[in-house]
Amino acid sequence: MRIKVIYLGVTRYKAGKGEEEYELPEGASVKDLLTEVSKHHTLLKDLISSVSDNPIDPPLIVALNGSAINPTNVSHTALKDGDTLALMTVIGGG
Repeated sequence: MRIKVIYLGVTRYKAGKGEEEYELPEGASVKDLLTEVSKHHTLLKDLISSVSDNPIDPPLIVALNGSAINPTNVSHTALKDGDTLALMTVIGGG
């Protein structure tokens, strides 16, 4: 199945592109996709590896088809052909 990944903000800078597609086997999870992304973009590896470390204050926001995913559920969230996953860092200000 084909999944589109959109990189926003700092993730776009670290990936060196705005979006790309990945081919994954049926039944793959969001965690499986994040593993593939980190293999292709080593500058994103630290952000991706910390997704489930701190569910209260995650450094990376993961949205599947426009809805944010609880970081503790990435292993249990199944993907389907044509899904779009967006990766973005938390924006702060004041």
